[in-house]
Amino acid sequence: MPIKKLLLILSLSSTSLAFAAESAVMTESAHLNVHGTDLSQYIAPSSYAKVNLSESFGQLISESQILSYQPDELHKYYRDKVCEDLFGWNCKYNLKNIKQYTGVDLKQESGLIGQSFSQIDAHRVIYTSLGMDKQAHPVSGAILIPQGSEPVKGVVLFYHFTVLNKTNIPSNFAKDEFKLSKTMASTLASDGYAVVMPDYLGMGADESAVHPYVIYPEVNALSGIYMLDLLKKIQPNLKYKLVNNQIPLYISGYSEGGAYALWAAKILQDNKGYLAAHGYNLIKTVPMEGAYNLSKVTLPFLLDNSASKVEQAPYYVADARIASFTKPGFVANVLNSYAHFHLNDDESAVFSEDFGACKDCEIKGTAYNLAGLLQSPAAEIVKYKLIYNAASETGYSNSDNSILPLTNVQLLKNPQFIDQVEAADIYNWRATTPINFLTLEYDSNVTRLNSETAYAAMAAQGSSTLSLTVIPNQNYKTKSYMPFSDMNIDHPSGLTFMLLFARNQFDESSPSVSGN
Repeated sequence: MPIKKLLLILSLSSTSLAFAAESAVMTESAHLNVHGTDLSQYIAPSSYAKVNLSESFGQLISESQILSYQPDELHKYYRDKVCEDLFGWNCKYNLKNIKQYTGVDLKQESGLIGQSFSQIDAHRVIYTSLGMDKQAHPVSGAILIPQGSEPVKGVVLFYHFTVLNKTNIPSNFAKDEFKLSKTMASTLASDGYAVVMPDYLGMGADESAVHPYVIYPEVNALSGIYMLDLLKKIQPNLKYKLVNNQIPLYISGYSEGGAYALWAAKILQDNKGYLAAHGYNLIKTVPMEGAYNLSKVTLPFLLDNSASKVEQAPYYVADARIASFTKPGFVANVLNSYAHFHLNDDESAVFSEDFGACKDCEIKGTAYNLAGLLQSPAAEIVKYKLIYNAASETGYSNSDNSILPLTNVQLLKNPQFIDQVEAADIYNWRATTPINFLTLEYDSNVTRLNSETAYAAMAAQGSSTLSLTVIPNQNYKTKSYMPFSDMNIDHPSGLTFMLLFARNQFDESSPSVSGN
């Protein structure tokens, strides 16, 4: 049986640092020494132009209730999910650790269902949001609403992770191969929260367009913010537990969505009257596993050969094979997005010739180049495999996973590209509402250095309330890609477990006074 590790929790209130149950006072310079590593080399001064919110967006075009989730169904689904294809002892191990570290006892339905409800209604909405062309675009999303006699605890705005298959979105419900909405319903909505989830531009109702991926975070953050008023239009008589006569709002997201969640908090902070005018009060933001620091952490990580540096500083990769397999998909998405929105679809300006050609990228008799493959309807794993194979044509491999051979080397010297990457950073600003970062100890896709630098930089800026929770991978098991074995969770499997940690963060601030 693997040895369990305690959570490492850093919490900031003025200059207070707590490790689990112990606390110590640290100096201002110690903000830059999380985990004993000097983080100053990964932090640069940042400035942020204000992103203005407009009442012109967030107009409801259509809505439909697609299905309803029942409490017993959600309990069975989630319990099965955390034990899926595991050996029996590792299933018990997961259940024991979930109970120990999150307080959720999955052996009984009432352990997961935190607030009584008859069902959770799942709605698909189409509404307007700001596009890259500064015009209104019809986009889609999903909304989960618990139905019961008790008022809901508040609203969670959740931004989803990266998907290459454009059907794997929140509003696709049963056809989403990741079953994201059902996972959200079983973990967050089952605890008494209404959940709103944007599909993003270039997905869902807008899937014919190119998704403005990662380096255009503002528009994706806005696509979630502009969903908030839709709840009142779908169910105007929904009762809430209020804070100062306002609806408690919580923001979260995972991976790609983790950065958008932090952007959303910043945008709402800069537009002070917007939430109040719409009846909301931002209580807490819980970003998970986000690429907050693209310029100083994520891009260097991609360019670095991390294949021989498993569980080593500064990136703490969990599994080099997972890092190697997923890096090309991430890079393809970023560079294709930049080529489309900045270079009039000049793919040769961003990809190396062999990578962009995507040799042997054929699906059902149709051949694609790399940009075409990203827009195609192929399944998630098919796209990742084809993109990895295309990367292999350049000399990229599991033993040398620097993405340099995949790129047009001139792009990495292009000041406009560098400026765009830096403009997507969201790790160095002063927050006036609580921010609680969640990250895995070891991560093969989005290094925890993103969370560490964001925590350190925002602490140094004087943010009022911050915390960083590092979750040991070995405390939870998932099915392995190797036969006859289970493995520690990693980035692709982390959300299932981390959502319960986010739920605890929300519950800590959940109001107890009810209102309409």
